[in-house]
Amino acid sequence: MCLRELRHLWHIAKMTKVSRTVLPLSQIFFLIVLMGFISALSPQAVATEKRSLVLTHSESLRPFTDVLINGVESSALIDTAATIPLIDDNYLDLEAVGEDAPGVEETEARILGIGGQRFYPVARLPNLSAGSERWSDLRVAVNNESRFPIQKSVLPISIFDTRVVDFDFKNDRVYLYDGRPKRVRRAHQTSVSYQDVNSLIFVPVKINGVRGRALVDTGADISFINPAFAEQAKAKLDEERTALLRGSDLTRNRASIYQVRRIVFAENEFNRVAVPVLETDLFTELGFGDEPMMIFGMDLLQHFRVQVDRGRQKVYFVRASAGSRVSASREIIAGPKDVAVR
Repeated sequence: MCLRELRHLWHIAKMTKVSRTVLPLSQIFFLIVLMGFISALSPQAVATEKRSLVLTHSESLRPFTDVLINGVESSALIDTAATIPLIDDNYLDLEAVGEDAPGVEETEARILGIGGQRFYPVARLPNLSAGSERWSDLRVAVNNESRFPIQKSVLPISIFDTRVVDFDFKNDRVYLYDGRPKRVRRAHQTSVSYQDVNSLIFVPVKINGVRGRALVDTGADISFINPAFAEQAKAKLDEERTALLRGSDLTRNRASIYQVRRIVFAENEFNRVAVPVLETDLFTELGFGDEPMMIFGMDLLQHFRVQVDRGRQKVYFVRASAGSRVSASREIIAGPKDVAVR
């Protein structure tokens, strides 16, 4: 029986004389069940319930949230460019986590960053929670190199079981839900299909009309491009400025600053932009070689509500703007001289 027929049946029941009299108990029970069924199928109930994580403020623009690692309070970065949860090895300490300390596996996890690739041991973590999200017996990479400490734990968005991961940076929330990405009133929403490479999100981008790919990276404070992109786009070197990009492994990388006329992606346009150019093995390790590549860091992403629809493999960029394109000043991408990027 379809929803329209059920509504019609309920309407008839209300309009008949029987509905204005004392009904037998069996009919009352039937009507209650019928009302509940209709309510469950109503448009208001079709909207999927959203869970959310609260973003905490930090010195950087990156999205951190409070977590409990085996009952120990901590903070974790929600990183779209991570492929496995990463924790510090102090959570393996029996005194720190109690009797449920995880065991280290023989396998290793490869972690890629601007400083190259590193291999970390893998362990099974008994308990991890963030907001109302709960995980048990979770496979995690463990940072055991005291020379390269990570200040916070890292959560990849692949850890969430919902179709949509919705970064509402303006309101310090990350919403988790199924269905379609939420429409935002009086806001301009554009979308673009992305390429999934080892659970990483790559979207098409054009710089000065030259096509390339960009990694959506909420774990990066600042955006940058590789030398191949700068060369093919005929970007202009700014001889008076440089940037020192610091990776999560604390590797410091000197980057040149180039001026580009236009960056376009998903109908969004940034004009007259200063962007760092960095020589890194990151893209080669991912199999892209010398293709024109870019990192979308938080200096760019913060201007949007970023909705990752993993069901349709699309990224939605939402911004309060009446026009179909967004223009930005040259300082949107150019960042401080000592920033954290991974």
